[in-house]
Amino acid sequence: MNSYYKFHGAGNDFILIDAIAGNTTPDAKKIEALCNRHTGIGADGLIVIALSEVADFRMHYFNSDGYEAEMCGNGARCSVAFAFSMNYCKAKTNFEASDGIHFGEILADNSHGKWQVKISLNIASEPQKMPDNTFFVNTGVPHNVRPLNSIENIDVKTEGAILRYNSDMFPQGANINFVVFNNNSITIRTYERGVENETLACGTGITASALVAHNFFGFSWPIQIEARGGSLVVDIQNDVLWLEGPATKVFTAETE
Repeated sequence: MNSYYKFHGAGNDFILIDAIAGNTTPDAKKIEALCNRHTGIGADGLIVIALSEVADFRMHYFNSDGYEAEMCGNGARCSVAFAFSMNYCKAKTNFEASDGIHFGEILADNSHGKWQVKISLNIASEPQKMPDNTFFVNTGVPHNVRPLNSIENIDVKTEGAILRYNSDMFPQGANINFVVFNNNSITIRTYERGVENETLACGTGITASALVAHNFFGFSWPIQIEARGGSLVVDIQNDVLWLEGPATKVFTAETE
């Protein structure tokens, strides 16, 4: 029997597996089956929490297609909440991901499966303006930020898929963020590579959009961004980039 934990961060939901406790890591086919919303547990991705030689724990993140990705911001926040709940780390922690070492902090713990968590993110590239007046930035994974006047009626899955597979613009593919930058507010909808659909929130996409907002649209830190699943805050403190938002435990399950 394997134990599974379901968490979500602003609606971006994940299956967590505790490898520290001896649970096995599933293969790509099994991950895809577990993440299937019709015949499995259902999730945007799967996270394996394992031991690390250089940090308090190691986070392995897999998209719902079964393939491992470098980083997931909301998944990382859920991982910190999970590790804290299992006494694998203290309220201030560090953890290892495929793109390096990150820091995490539990800001609020209501002891009922809900936490407020912030994690640091590594910027692989600063925002770059592209010929089509959109922006490219790598916040652990590649993102295209596309400013629009309105995102309410956009077909994110259709439009996002067309852009995500544009090999001329993004040879390795990219996550596509449709963003409205107003004078005092930012709203976002994201098509996630690997999920191949819209998610209710994307932490690295929100972070990428905040960097664009600061560098090109005159927004000051901290920057709050509204996703369909909730509100997240991006800030830079002492040259460290932070993503803050809720992390919630949904349930625990066991399967063969």
